Amino acid sequence: MNLVLERIAGSATSKKSAAQEALSAPCVSRVHLSAVLHSRQDEAARERIRRLFHSPLGIYVSQASRDHDELRLVFDVAMEDLDFTVRTLRQVLPEAVIEGVRPRVFTHRREH
Repeated sequence: MNLVLERIAGSATSKKSAAQEALSAPCVSRVHLSAVLHSRQDEAARERIRRLFHSPLGIYVSQASRDHDELRLVFDVAMEDLDFTVRTLRQVLPEAVIEGVRPRVFTHRREH
């Protein structure tokens, strides 16, 4: 599975060309991948979570929360690792549903 994140250029009536838009767009270095897993809170569910955290994906989990029968996961991933993350997620937790991929916003960085 290949996921492609692309920036949609402005309309044809835009004053900037697509090339100018691409040059002025900020480079996305990291993304948040959101996934949800529907499962009961039983020993099998706990085993799946253990399997996730002991897999190569465990290092990328930045947030995990449970709401009744839903386990929500957020992975903090470098753009170059996104394809690996999706493939590995499919292997480790094939029942997980990817909800979205969005750029990570660094609020603590200042422009120089």
